[in-house]
Amino acid sequence: MTLRRLAHIAAFSALLLVPAYGAFAQSAFNDPGAELPQGASGALVAVEPKVDAGTIDPGTNNSLIVQFRNESATEIEFKDMKLFPSSNVTAQITSDQCSSEPLQPSAQCAVVMEVKGLQSGAFRVEVLARHTGRSRLVTATVSGSVEQTDEQTVKSSDIEITPATVDFGKLEASRPIIRSVTLRNITSEKIDVNDLFIDAPEGSGFSLKTDCKALVAGASCIASIVWSPLTKGPTSGALVVQHTGSTGVATASITGEFSPTSTEAAKPFPEPVPGKGLLIASEEKVDFGDGIESQSSITVSLVNIGDAALTLNDIELAGSEQGLKLDQNGCINNLTLEPTEACPLTITWAPSKSGAVIDDVRISHTGARGILVLPVRGTSTATVNVDSKPIVSVVQETVIDPSGMGSTPSDGAKQGSYSASDFTEVNEDKGPPVLDGYSITSLARKNAIISGPGGSRMVRDGQKLRLAGHMWEVSITEEGVAMQSGKNRVLLLFDRSLAAPGTSTAATVSATPTTGTTGTATTATTATTPAQ
Repeated sequence: MTLRRLAHIAAFSALLLVPAYGAFAQSAFNDPGAELPQGASGALVAVEPKVDAGTIDPGTNNSLIVQFRNESATEIEFKDMKLFPSSNVTAQITSDQCSSEPLQPSAQCAVVMEVKGLQSGAFRVEVLARHTGRSRLVTATVSGSVEQTDEQTVKSSDIEITPATVDFGKLEASRPIIRSVTLRNITSEKIDVNDLFIDAPEGSGFSLKTDCKALVAGASCIASIVWSPLTKGPTSGALVVQHTGSTGVATASITGEFSPTSTEAAKPFPEPVPGKGLLIASEEKVDFGDGIESQSSITVSLVNIGDAALTLNDIELAGSEQGLKLDQNGCINNLTLEPTEACPLTITWAPSKSGAVIDDVRISHTGARGILVLPVRGTSTATVNVDSKPIVSVVQETVIDPSGMGSTPSDGAKQGSYSASDFTEVNEDKGPPVLDGYSITSLARKNAIISGPGGSRMVRDGQKLRLAGHMWEVSITEEGVAMQSGKNRVLLLFDRSLAAPGTSTAATVSATPTTGTTGTATTATTATTPAQ
């Protein structure tokens, strides 16, 4: 076989070994995989393996994008994505589209990161992603430099204070207000906070609460500034941070203006306060009206409308010579009112002089505000003579004779005449309203003339008579007329201001009743010397 024939056979054999996807030239200096069609290598690659971020300003956040493309024939799923920044920047992923779903063949996905410059100089951020493709790993590099602009010729501080200005604004209410600031270490080294204070004029009302002590690289802490305004007008100060960083100090300005609104008069009833009782009255004012000629009473309700119990500590009148009196029943000292509970407060007025009454009822309690004041107003045209008002005292029960004309006192009951010392004002409010409206118009040693709703009549010492629906035994005393019916004992006081001058010694004509009967006096005048 000739050499020419052998060459033709070798060439034909080479043609039979060419792959179905076509022939191409190869070289020992080329990457065989690079000549394969797209998708044959099963690679996941970065669209831009080296991303140029350019120049960024220190302390600012910059968003950068890294893209990846699936150049394999099958879908690829991302496992995780990590960033490895250099020491003069911080980086974090803000949006990861690649890990949200598998990446289809020939498809692209993007990862958005935020890079913040800490110190001047060149920086790099390596992006490392694990995936299910043939190579298992893919990387990309973001590079650039951190440089100060013309306006940032001097580094402010190693600790960044946010916000740089703490503005409390214009405050109208006289209440404390609080603002918080964040201290962040923007270096790659640990920084200790040696001191943290507010530099402001005395009386500015600023105070500080914080526990910032040490900050590692990129760490933050919070400081709270409380402003309790003391004086009207604008005020200012500075938050000062002394630390171990290269700059040594960081500051933030503090501003505010206190402009209180006009003061308004306090309302009778305060607004509800959570967790406290709230005492209100059914009336804002106790008004007796005009033209009062006799004793009058008004009752108001005190109600606890709060959500907690309250106790009435003290109930009293501001004045003492107006003829006003508080009933000792209903609303009393040390009474506790649960929520929605009420008690009655009765104010009685027996005018001691003609004219207007101006007084107040003061009620101290444990609820909101702690005090409730009810104004008392009215105008009288006459006075009530309290000197002749009956005094009621309760003694031991007596046994009334069935005939209705006699009684036998039980053991311990006093017999014979009585004096004012046998009676007490304490029982006046609690006693029954017997003989109310009766008074003495004439008083002698053994008899007297009393006047009441039914007219005037003469009574004698030791006499038994029916009066106001009760049988009474009469005793004439130096103070007046004492009468007893069962357990009720009443002393009608004689107002000696009605007597004639001391030079007068005679008593004028009076109707003298026959023995065993009662009569009605026509006219009577009593001298200072009792009649025999």
